[in-house]
This record gives sequence, C-alpha cells and structure tokens, in this order.
Amino acid sequence: MMKREIFFRGQTRRKGQKVRMDGSPMEGNWVYGGVCHGTGDFSIIYGNLDEERERPTEKWVVYTDTVGQFTGRMDKNGKRIFEGDVCRFYGTEGYSDYVVFWDDTVSQWTVRQIDLGAKDVLDSYFAECCEVIGNIHDNPELLEVSGDG
Repeated sequence: MMKREIFFRGQTRRKGQKVRMDGSPMEGNWVYGGVCHGTGDFSIIYGNLDEERERPTEKWVVYTDTVGQFTGRMDKNGKRIFEGDVCRFYGTEGYSDYVVFWDDTVSQWTVRQIDLGAKDVLDSYFAECCEVIGNIHDNPELLEVSGDG
C-alpha cells in the first residue's frame, strides 16, 4: 500500500515584510508540516525541519491565508505542488499558466487557467507536463492577464 503524504505549508513572514539594507524586499519564509488552523489571522504549522536527525517537533505561527496543502503531485522537475501554486503547463501549442486549488464541488485538486478561467483536474498527466513557477503569495504578478493576447 502506498503511503500518502499529507502536510501543509505556510508563511511565517510574507514577501517584503522585511527588507534588506539596500531596501529590496526579502522573500517570504515558508515552513512545512502539520497544521492547526486558528480562528483568526494566524494558524500553527508544526513539524521537524531536519528529517535526517531526530529533533523535537517545532511550532511556527503562520498567516492563515497562506496555508496550503500538498496535492500529492510533483511537477516535471520533481518539485512538490501545493495549493496556491502557479504552474506552467507545456502543451503542443506553447504554454498556459494555471493556479492550483481544491474544488469542493467535485472534491478534488483542480487547476484554473489564469487567462481563460478554464478548469481541469490536477491529474498525473498535467503534473508531469507542468512546472511550478511561483505561488499566489510570493508572485501575485503571475495572476495578471496581459492585454495583448
């Protein structure tokens, strides 16, 4: 029997929340593990960052709106695909960008094409042909539809 990986990610620091000495924004800080959803703006991610050594479980306060679940799929480069990721699907006629989300109406992981709004199931074929290029939290510019096409 194959073991399913069920875990989450969340941000302890949003992109740009801190800046470097030159004023450039620092990346968001992501942590991974189990989740205890809070009732307000914050939740808890708990886990162990170092899987190679035995360490006590750690807890991190994260922004609830950044919490996303692992879909159980990997992209063409072997990168885990999470809820809220932006994936570039490479087809025969070029590429299209999609956002990953859980669709309650069909109870499965789904992708929505950014420019057309078309929806499809996040199946193994799609995952093997796509590449995670960012996420809705760190790269909101990926959600913008260009007016020239």
